Amino acid sequence: MSGSTSSVDKVTADDDLLTEIFIRLPVKSVLQFKSVSKHWFFLITAPHFARRRNSDPGSVSGLFFYSSMRRPNPELKFIPLRNERKPEVDSFSRTLTELPLSGMAIISSCRGLLCCSRYPETEFPNRSHQCIILNPTIKQFNLLPEPPAGLQGLNLAFDPSRSPHYKVVCVWCTVSIRSTKPYQSEEQYRIEIYSSETGSWRGSAESFAADYGTQFLGGVYCNGAIHWFNTRSDSLYFEVEDERLGIIPMPPVPSGEWDGRPFRYYGESRDHLHLVEFYVPTTRFDVYEMERDYSGWSVKYRVDLGEVGAAFPDMMQRFPWEPMYYSFAILSVVRGEEEEGSFLVLHVPGKVVRYSLVDKSFEELCDVAPEHCDSNGMIEDSLRYFWFHAFQFIETLSSI
Repeated sequence: MSGSTSSVDKVTADDDLLTEIFIRLPVKSVLQFKSVSKHWFFLITAPHFARRRNSDPGSVSGLFFYSSMRRPNPELKFIPLRNERKPEVDSFSRTLTELPLSGMAIISSCRGLLCCSRYPETEFPNRSHQCIILNPTIKQFNLLPEPPAGLQGLNLAFDPSRSPHYKVVCVWCTVSIRSTKPYQSEEQYRIEIYSSETGSWRGSAESFAADYGTQFLGGVYCNGAIHWFNTRSDSLYFEVEDERLGIIPMPPVPSGEWDGRPFRYYGESRDHLHLVEFYVPTTRFDVYEMERDYSGWSVKYRVDLGEVGAAFPDMMQRFPWEPMYYSFAILSVVRGEEEEGSFLVLHVPGKVVRYSLVDKSFEELCDVAPEHCDSNGMIEDSLRYFWFHAFQFIETLSSI
């Protein structure tokens, strides 16, 4: 008995050995062990432990997504993406209701953290915004000081491989300069940055001008920068550490009459920026990837959804409000640690589907309601979910 006790004492006294044990345990067990002792608590909550526990910070565990942001209190869903024992899906889905986050909506996700706002960014642009950063894995959140009035966009920047601290980039409008001539109106903007290290907002550089109507919603953090995509004006990026603004070069637009760029998806996976555009009705398309030096876009994947359409024939119906498009939506592009593990998450009428970007195989992930109806029960369209309301979930123990 004394020998066994001696062995236990040796293990509990060896921080390196304890760390090796903890990083191999399920998250639920690790979180329970935090309450065993102060020693274990500090060991588990240390930033270097979170980095070691999540040695693959690009591994997407699932997606949070809303059925529609056009309605009050839109329904939040979570679907797992890993091929393993079903995680505590209900636990993740309940996180936003268990914590004091009533009325909050997710507006961005980054490396396992969620940025939530009291009001959807497309509504009440001049009202004060409450902003909360949430880690749904450990159910920890932080209420940020109120950002400036005139808010145009809130964007989360977090990369645990660079720093244990996160930043929130706020863009707000200072002056609008209107012109009677087409495409000559512009606005003046400023950027404020919140740092979790200092716990406060501060101004960044000087104000800048952009075309009237430039969008700063749905920014994508990738390779150290926030990226804002615009259909009719320049798409911009902001390097968070250097605080430098630049223009994203975009693929050429085919000749013809086009009223803006027809984005079907843009997002990040494993520090790669991806883009999909459709100019004709098609089930064949390319997934573009931005070069890290912003020298341009290249085709990373060629996609053919013909077999998916054959398996789910409702997908081949055209959108009633936009006959140019078939009834499918790209919810996420997910890169695997190995190329063979890369896939699309697709929404077709009544289903969410996983499509391999390498061997072109596909499988159904879950059923969803078959159509989106208005308050009178009339069908508005056959799809409930779109990429701009889908948010990647990455498991992380990083403290807020």
